[in-house]
Amino acid sequence: MKPIATALALALTAAPALAEEAVLSAPAQAGSLHTGTLDMVAYYMPVEAGYELTATFATRNGGDPMRVVMLLQDGDDVAFTMPGHASTLYSFGRDGDLVTLGATPAYVMQVSAAE
Repeated sequence: MKPIATALALALTAAPALAEEAVLSAPAQAGSLHTGTLDMVAYYMPVEAGYELTATFATRNGGDPMRVVMLLQDGDDVAFTMPGHASTLYSFGRDGDLVTLGATPAYVMQVSAAE
């Protein structure tokens, strides 16, 4: 693994347990998270290929909301940050009929490779 990737992976996994979590157990049931600089609300609807999850993110000081729509199949897990808000790592996962939403502080440090 490259040094920069290793440093990034260690920084993300070394975050303290200040996570927030919500579990959705039924279609159209909304869950919300309020970690970091964004508030997020999400719900899922069953579709032929799995569960379609819709999450809307909004800053607390106004501005245009951001929306993420993705298909989750049983066993799927995804983690990401939102553009301009890299301080929070969001995660969505599906296990059977349950969808788990998570938000954890992401401590990202920039490391340059030695020449």
